[in-house]
Amino acid sequence: MKTVAPFLALTLLLSAVSPVSGQDPDLMERGDAAYLRRAEEHSGAVARGEPIGESISAYEELLTQDPENLEARWKLLRSLYFQGEHVLQDADERLALYEKAREIADVGREQVAIAAGLGDDPDSLKAEKLAAALADTTDSAQIYFWSSVHWGLWGRYRGKIAAAREGVAKKIRNFSEVVIEIDEEIEEAGGHRVLGRLHSEAPKLPFVTGWVDRKTAISELRRAHELAPDAPLTLYFLAEALLEHFPDQEPEALEILEDLVQRTPDPAYVVEHTQVIEDARVLLDSLEN
Repeated sequence: MKTVAPFLALTLLLSAVSPVSGQDPDLMERGDAAYLRRAEEHSGAVARGEPIGESISAYEELLTQDPENLEARWKLLRSLYFQGEHVLQDADERLALYEKAREIADVGREQVAIAAGLGDDPDSLKAEKLAAALADTTDSAQIYFWSSVHWGLWGRYRGKIAAAREGVAKKIRNFSEVVIEIDEEIEEAGGHRVLGRLHSEAPKLPFVTGWVDRKTAISELRRAHELAPDAPLTLYFLAEALLEHFPDQEPEALEILEDLVQRTPDPAYVVEHTQVIEDARVLLDSLEN
């Protein structure tokens, strides 16, 4: 591990609260405003590329001016997620996007660790130590949450087995645990949701992912639902996990899916919720036919 000079850590800490010379103060506002327009003229769960592209461009420009701006970094990761899931349709393009996002997230975690005096190799540290040093820092929790999301999506398009052998599952587990320790409620209990999804989807490979546990998948997803009862994605993941691993609980899964297909998307998340409702309908139809 490289030694971090004390003045560098101090500089990073100060940059988190001090404006950078030459930084355009309107870029954050432009990025946020464009993100709020991400569903303009959408077609179901597919969005136009222009609004989210404007958001991405604004955050990227802000990061060019101020590379240590954690808020801009996690908001960029959030926008890239939307672009990957709801604009891009080609699997190879999605893989490339998530690889790019994964690298952006990696830099963010390193910046967070350096600023907290933990060195520049945060992924070698236990989740508890990281969380203790980063407690009550929303931007840090967001960086770790979106790290877990993009590493997970990269793993999906890379291939579950290959990704597991490359240590992706362990990374996602650790990132999620950090999020839960810092703030288990952010992004609709996103830390619990991602961790539950991981335990449901990751392959159990001897000496690699032997820690994967299907019961943990259910308990983590139930905890996410308890904290954010209106989050449809959590419910969809729970229904899938029950059907896949606990077929005796199919009645509960069917009830969840039937509830989801009757929902009206929240206008603030119309594209995202439409996707969940469509997926629930497809899964429900497959069970009834």
